[in-house]
Amino acid sequence: MNIYDNLNLLPEDLQGWQGNSTLFGTLIQELSPNIIVEVGSWKGQSSINMGKCIKKFNLPTKLYCIDTWLGALEFITTHKHTPERNLLLKNGYPQIYYQFLSNVVHNNLEDVIIPIPNTSFIGYKYLKYNNIHPELIYIDGSHEYEDVMSDVTNFYDILSPGGIIFGDDYHNWGGVKQAINEFTNKENIKFEIIENNFWVIRK
Repeated sequence: MNIYDNLNLLPEDLQGWQGNSTLFGTLIQELSPNIIVEVGSWKGQSSINMGKCIKKFNLPTKLYCIDTWLGALEFITTHKHTPERNLLLKNGYPQIYYQFLSNVVHNNLEDVIIPIPNTSFIGYKYLKYNNIHPELIYIDGSHEYEDVMSDVTNFYDILSPGGIIFGDDYHNWGGVKQAINEFTNKENIKFEIIENNFWVIRK
């Protein structure tokens, strides 16, 4: 059964954070990747941006979107009252996943975008188990230092040689900045900051 079958379609809502940046298209055009992985998708603003670029450049790319769709820590603590972090709770359980699926359908990207509704660690293990090595990986899940460090370490492991792993929020979240600084220092690799907030690592 197709994951998008029998979906109770919600109105399109592509609210997000920095997902419309032209950097996504620039990197996709540079790499022409067969596989892209996104860790942290929310409603799919960046996913759909990338999906549209894939179609625009006429690439056979598949985009795996890994997210629990349960929200990050700040969604239930420091930023829980901000309207843009509404998890669409039903009986106390987030329904934002169905908003993501609906947005994919509204943009006719069901053939490109493959959701993996699970933790980033399980998503990483799934890709590794199936010997999937993405050429492009976007990290935008939890902003907690421990989670970012784990995500960057794990997904860099399966990143194809010559590929790029990148993310945003370098200057917005201290946990992101600390993890990227420590990871690149430990691995003795360089990274660059683009558009003042996106960090980019080339393998």
